[in-house]
Amino acid sequence: MAKEYDLLCLLAANKGRVLTYDQIYQKIWKEEAFGNANNAIACHVHNLREKVGRLLPEGCFVIRCVREVGYCFEADSECIATT
Repeated sequence: MAKEYDLLCLLAANKGRVLTYDQIYQKIWKEEAFGNANNAIACHVHNLREKVGRLLPEGCFVIRCVREVGYCFEADSECIATT
């Protein structure tokens, strides 16, 4: 759960910017990515989408997967400000 929170903070701080799998892994796990790092990140993103999705109305945010590159957080600031 702490990793999901760290991931949300990292993505939100870089709103609109695509972060690579390596960048994400290095910032969250504090080490070089190896093995199935992409799968670990994907699992945490999946859980994060579900949890935040329950709190915010549909369309307020999206964690967009950029295939074979990484993830990008996009949010409608007006929508979030009113919830």
